[in-house]
Amino acid sequence: MLTVEINSSRLQKAIRIIPDLLRMELGDAFDYLSRKYLKVFRETRLSGRPGLKPHPHGIFQYFHRASLVSTSIEGMGMIIFTESQTAKKHEIGGMISNPSGKKLIVPLSSKKELFTSDERLKSQYRKPGSLKNIILLRIHGKAFLAKVKKKSREIIPLFVLKNKIKVIPRLGFFDTWDSLDNLRVQRLNMAIEKALSRV
Repeated sequence: MLTVEINSSRLQKAIRIIPDLLRMELGDAFDYLSRKYLKVFRETRLSGRPGLKPHPHGIFQYFHRASLVSTSIEGMGMIIFTESQTAKKHEIGGMISNPSGKKLIVPLSSKKELFTSDERLKSQYRKPGSLKNIILLRIHGKAFLAKVKKKSREIIPLFVLKNKIKVIPRLGFFDTWDSLDNLRVQRLNMAIEKALSRV
């Protein structure tokens, strides 16, 4: 991979004459690139459209970076990863359903009273089954959970019941990585030249 992206002749020279110094410079470059990637990823894909809306304790906290430690330069590298299945769904798309077979209870985004100022679901609405004065309401073949106001008897739909939710791919994890291709090449070449300059 490295020999395709960077100046292979300079890389081979550096490997031959200063492997330890090159390993140190490449380690710094990989560290910089992984931090830079996560910063760009958060700013461009996890800060609203066209990506996901930001949340203080949202999906971003499930992404991690690590260096690949190796005694050989060819084995060096970095990984940026997540074990979140939700992140995977947002990356490739797909359908979400309740494993128990029950309907999913989805808050209506148009009901602003359900959400905090940073668009998180308020704690009192996270367990719809514990809410008082809630009725099942059917409108045009769709099922809703609605709140009935005591005094006015006004009925306000709060949640819609669904068998499945379609998730549109919009995370852009790999697209963000591809967008930094030039920076990766530049930074790795810089590491090689820096190592060679110290001979």
